[in-house]
Amino acid sequence: MSVQIVELIGFAASALVFLTFCMQTLLPLRLVAIASNVLFIAYGVTAGLVPILILHAVLLPVNIWRTGQQLRLRQRLRRMLEEAPDTSLLVPFMTEARFPAGSVIFDKGDPADRLYVVLDGEVRVEEVGHEIGTGGIFGEMGLFAADQQRSATVRAVGAVSAAWIDRATVIRMYLDHPDFALALTRLIASRLLENQHRLHDTLASERGNVARDRLVSSEQG
Repeated sequence: MSVQIVELIGFAASALVFLTFCMQTLLPLRLVAIASNVLFIAYGVTAGLVPILILHAVLLPVNIWRTGQQLRLRQRLRRMLEEAPDTSLLVPFMTEARFPAGSVIFDKGDPADRLYVVLDGEVRVEEVGHEIGTGGIFGEMGLFAADQQRSATVRAVGAVSAAWIDRATVIRMYLDHPDFALALTRLIASRLLENQHRLHDTLASERGNVARDRLVSSEQG
């Protein structure tokens, strides 16, 4: 192989290394690094540069392995965006509690110091009329509120068995387990949207009732 071609391979490999320093996302960076490793290996072989050949022969499988990690992480993130939080992580830290039918588990304005999981039965969020059944999580929104207070009252529809975990442990699990953190964030966001839609429907219904009452009054007048 001519000296000119060998030099071109070396310059191309160096250009790819320079490009990696300009990239901000990991997956494209790893792919460019793999291409750079391949070119440097070719350069090391053709130019007889053993140190460069050994270095990039070692770096190539490392970059391939790290790229595989990034691809698997992306797949996990897609799955987590479609799944509920994995409460099995919390089980060792939880305490079971039982609530008779009709009892208030917490009132609006109470300190938000616990997250609950329904083990058996059903609870009702009074202000929005939303019911949460077995396996459902509730009380999570107040844990992350600025005032750390409950935004709604939750009542047991029938006899309810639930497990609770304190706020400090939830925050620690949130920081230590990205899977759980992402799923819990998704749950909070979806419930905020649900509450917004319910409020919109309620206001629309009330406006309709007012308009109907005015129409009836005008007809009677």
